[in-house]
Amino acid sequence: MNFRPLVFLLALGNASLSQEAPPKIPTYVYAFAYAPGLESIQIKTGDKTYQELRLSTANIVGPVNAVISDGSISLHREPEASSEQENPVHPLIGKAKLKEETKSALVVLLPSPPGSKLPYRSLVLEHARADFPMGVYRLINLSTYPVRGMVGQSIVRTKPGGIADLKLQGEPGAALPVRFEFFKDDRWNLLTETRCAVRKDRRWLMCLYEDPRTKRLNIRSIPDRRVPPAETE
Repeated sequence: MNFRPLVFLLALGNASLSQEAPPKIPTYVYAFAYAPGLESIQIKTGDKTYQELRLSTANIVGPVNAVISDGSISLHREPEASSEQENPVHPLIGKAKLKEETKSALVVLLPSPPGSKLPYRSLVLEHARADFPMGVYRLINLSTYPVRGMVGQSIVRTKPGGIADLKLQGEPGAALPVRFEFFKDDRWNLLTETRCAVRKDRRWLMCLYEDPRTKRLNIRSIPDRRVPPAETE
C-alpha cells in the first residue's frame, strides 16, 4: 500500500491547523486621560498587522477587530525604527486583560503611575448590548470614596473602584431629578444635583474621579450611541 498520499494529506492538515487565524474580539477604547505623548495607539489585528486608533477623552472610539493573545489585547505605539524595515517593532504600551466570557470589549485607558513598566493601565468592560443595554448609565468609581446616586426613583451605589449600572425608568423625554453624593468625613456630601431626560437610544459611561489639582470629586459623562456591529438590528 502506498502511504505517501496519506502522509501528504496529514502534513497538509497539520499545516492548516498551525496557520489557523488567532481569535479576535470587537474592541472599543475610551481614554480617561492621555499618557504623555500617546494620544494615538496601535492595536494588534493580525500576526504582523496593526490598526491605529486616535484616542479621545470625550468619545468612545472603535471598533477594532483586535487579536486575543494569552487572554489579552495588546496595545502598542508606532514603530521607533524606520518603516522601511521588513518587520518594524511596535513597542508595547499596555495590555487589556479579558474575561473568558467577554464578547465585545470596551477598554478604558488610564495613565500608569510614575515608574510603571507600561505607560497605560486598563479596565475592560463588557460592551455587548445584552450586557450593556441602551438607556443605562454605567458608573465607574475611580475615586477612593463610596458613592451613591438617585435618578428619579432609581438608586445606585458604588464602592471605591467599583462598577455599577443604573437604568433610567420612565417614558422617553421625561425629565428626572438627579442627585449624587459621596461619603467623606463620616457623612454623605453632595457631589452634583441636576436633571436629565430619559433616553432609550443611547447609553453612557459615567466616571467618578478626584481631580488631582483641585482634590475635588467630579463626574465625567460620556454618551455612547454605538452598538457593536454584530448586534445591530
